Amino acid sequence: MAFLLHVEFDASSESTATNMLERLAGMANIVHRDHPGVYTYIFRHSNEAKTKLIFTEIYANEQVFLEHSGDPEFTKLYQQAFNATSGKSRKELCIRNDINIPLSSITANILDNYLHVTYIPLQEGFFYRNLTDKGNEQVLIVCTGCDKNVYEQLNVLVSCATCVTFEESNGSRQLIAVVVQISHEQKSITDNKPSIDTVELVCSQQETIDKFKDMINKYFQVQSLHIQTNFSGYIHHESLQSN
Repeated sequence: MAFLLHVEFDASSESTATNMLERLAGMANIVHRDHPGVYTYIFRHSNEAKTKLIFTEIYANEQVFLEHSGDPEFTKLYQQAFNATSGKSRKELCIRNDINIPLSSITANILDNYLHVTYIPLQEGFFYRNLTDKGNEQVLIVCTGCDKNVYEQLNVLVSCATCVTFEESNGSRQLIAVVVQISHEQKSITDNKPSIDTVELVCSQQETIDKFKDMINKYFQVQSLHIQTNFSGYIHHESLQSN
């Protein structure tokens, strides 16, 4: 019962947002060290404003979610990062492919009464797969305003550990993917490229960023592309990569 949390948070000030990212980096180190079932754990500034933060978290199951949040070291940093003056969430999404199966009471209480998530069913994709042929790339992409062909085209061009599509209440289709390898093969380019309104690319490796940008511009019709090189957390859990 894997699920993905995608949260947009408005911090009360730029300094608060910076402080929160520092605490979140420490939290991510703990989670990466002790909780490999948390596949992706990443936080960054929004391109809109330095006070807006975006969180993307992928959990193997409920137990992993509960264990990581109950870690004493994690809890201490969490309480330092999130308090009555730190700000408030503007959007909380929980993406599930088993949305009709009830969550445990404790998980539901956290997601419903604390985070106030909106549950959205997965349209296509997978939260995690262990790839036998792994590359060196580590990219998180978040695409908004996707047409129906984006998912299929992307999976021809790259190898993903995670690739999910879902539709929000306003009808906007989104795609979130963790890319671990970009194909070196040249693919045929169709006259009608799949369209994407906005692509956010999160990666710290300039060579990979350049390679991914070239691929996106060649095979997709994108209105705007934003690059994030500074972030807290990890895109793909290293111990899972080495399996």
